[in-house]
Amino acid sequence: MPATAAQSVFRPASTRTLDLIARLNRDQRCNFLMASNYVNPSAAKLGYLLDDLVHVGPHGPRVSYLLSSGLEALSAAIKLTRHTAVRDGRDNGGWVLLLDPRNRYQDFMDPLGAGTDAALIPHVVSAATADEAARRYAGTPWTGVIVVREPDTDLDDPRLRELLRDCRQGGGMVVLCCGDLELTGPDIFANPIDADAVVFGETMADRQVPFGALTMADEAQKIWRNHTDCFAHTSTYGGNVVCAEVVLDVLDRAGVINDRHRKVMAQIEADPATTVEYWGRHINPTVADMAKTFNLNVDVRRAAGGRLTVGDGRDVIDCAGGFGSNLRGHNPPDLVPEVLQRHDPDHDYLVDLERELAGLTGLAHAFPSVSGAIGNHLAVTLAALARPARRTVLTFRGNYGGKTLFSLNLSKYGPQKTESVEDAFRPYYAKLVYLDPFAPDAVAQFERVAREGDLALVWFELIQGASCRMLPTELLTAIDQLRDELGYLVGVDEVLTGGWRSGTHYLAHQDAIRRADVVSLGKTISDMTMPAAVVMVSDEVYRQANETDPEQVTRLRHAHHHNLGAHISVHALRAMDPETVAGLQSAYAELRAALDATCRESKVLGPVAGRGAHMRLTMAGRGLSFPQGSVPHTLLTLALADLIFQRGNVYVPLLAIRHRVAADPLDLKDLAARIEAGTRGLTAPMIYRHALGCLLGQKSPLLGRLLKGRATTCQVQAGDVRRAPSTRS
Repeated sequence: MPATAAQSVFRPASTRTLDLIARLNRDQRCNFLMASNYVNPSAAKLGYLLDDLVHVGPHGPRVSYLLSSGLEALSAAIKLTRHTAVRDGRDNGGWVLLLDPRNRYQDFMDPLGAGTDAALIPHVVSAATADEAARRYAGTPWTGVIVVREPDTDLDDPRLRELLRDCRQGGGMVVLCCGDLELTGPDIFANPIDADAVVFGETMADRQVPFGALTMADEAQKIWRNHTDCFAHTSTYGGNVVCAEVVLDVLDRAGVINDRHRKVMAQIEADPATTVEYWGRHINPTVADMAKTFNLNVDVRRAAGGRLTVGDGRDVIDCAGGFGSNLRGHNPPDLVPEVLQRHDPDHDYLVDLERELAGLTGLAHAFPSVSGAIGNHLAVTLAALARPARRTVLTFRGNYGGKTLFSLNLSKYGPQKTESVEDAFRPYYAKLVYLDPFAPDAVAQFERVAREGDLALVWFELIQGASCRMLPTELLTAIDQLRDELGYLVGVDEVLTGGWRSGTHYLAHQDAIRRADVVSLGKTISDMTMPAAVVMVSDEVYRQANETDPEQVTRLRHAHHHNLGAHISVHALRAMDPETVAGLQSAYAELRAALDATCRESKVLGPVAGRGAHMRLTMAGRGLSFPQGSVPHTLLTLALADLIFQRGNVYVPLLAIRHRVAADPLDLKDLAARIEAGTRGLTAPMIYRHALGCLLGQKSPLLGRLLKGRATTCQVQAGDVRRAPSTRS
């Protein structure tokens, strides 16, 4: 194995893991589709199992958020405790205590040792024991106490019980963190302290794949059971099929699954309605209701390239693609012979990946991660270590950076409203400045902050993900021109825009400014197979961070080194030669021209936003122009997307076109034709009627059908899947 493997949370991929992934690939199982919102049997089965095994709360149903790491699950737990306190009017500073005997998590919260108020994650403190906590933090009103369980943790310790009792009496929550507890040790599912939630990590997958979960008591999770807070902690890779199936296999081999479980899981696997029922009961109840309402819960039988075969036999073009994770599409056919059958656990594929990415980005040093959100946290941590005398981070309204404890700061004024109470997860990082990039005086505001002398990092998406709106050129020019004079670092979130999706280069920002100092990559680097992300940094950032804390830099470099994931990523990148990339960009330019023509003729579509393989349809016209993110805009967007799905056989949630980057040009021609057919003749009243039909049809199917009328009739001829764009009559 690589020399650094012992420093990673992962073990080398076993033959069993490689064979399981190969089987899923050959069977063309859909792995990623709608981020954490993908309703699939594998996640539903795992949610059902965790409900039965983990006794949090006096009764079920228990809900489990499936994530890509123990750190993500821990972040979700802390957010849950803080949101609950804010809702209950206990705004006492959001203090959370980690009883962490091995001090595993303190660097994640406060990498510079800046103190509890100035930390990246404020007001999360650690103590090795309950005695130490009582001495150091006497009288602190805890929002939550998280017990990090080790094999030798005494959960019957009287001082621990006293601490937990005091926390509960003050209205706080208790969480049990089993993120590093092996399945072979003490009963990982036991809950002798009656915790409100339990955190699991990579050990649930035998450290084979990225995985984490937060299993919550019914009463605890209810705070997130509404149409806003149901998105409080979702992620790109959450609940994916590969990782869920690996966990199910590990649990089966551990003797955890019995015949009763197998009978229920067989029903979940066999029947789409049962899948939705159990997924909704144990993964995300509110999202399941929304999925049923607007037909987002697609019954995918096969997924290959850029297409899906759904339960009713239709051939569907996929424009969701794991929210942009599809570099080469679903289940690349060369994955089994070229990667899984040739994988050498003794070879360090991170070295290969770093070399490949250095050539594509001009940044020499790679730090692997398991998701864009954790990657963004890692990127800011490295920037902080490289600029230890400065504290201010500047970002922009409309930016999206993820939902873990620091990355949610970067999303706070983003496109998706994920908290029904203002500042629900407070306290946030104290030295973060938000600017409106589209304000008339944005450049002047930026320069004023930059010249104050404390600016460590400017962080942004070049093209803001949900709106597909590019930052103004004059603002980008100012950021680029002042960086040498004023000494701040420039960091770009290329999780969605990178991978040739949004420009002529691998990184979108290479078309707009000089190379950034820090870049986060994700989504496409997964090759739709394995959760993966990478942070790339310059020689200067690497050197300066090492001068500040070389041991921490080494830990960050290796903690999430997943060797199989690196192998999958580097193989996918090498498949994208320059000639192929140039051809794809030409094909996407033709798609854009065809979509522009469709939108000019449409009564309901506005201009296409975005560029390259990163586009979004917009609505325009009387009765359809609402602020993005507003309730009317969201409902009408979902309704129009469903109409296009029903009429044109294009799966385009939220009207975002994120087809695979390495698209078949004929597929793109077909995509243009289908969107034209799917929107032909639509009017605003038809979209309103369809939205009402979807909403009311859940309680009255007949009324729903009457409201929808014949608008959902498919406009694509059966078998005519590769025709050129049609001409409007």
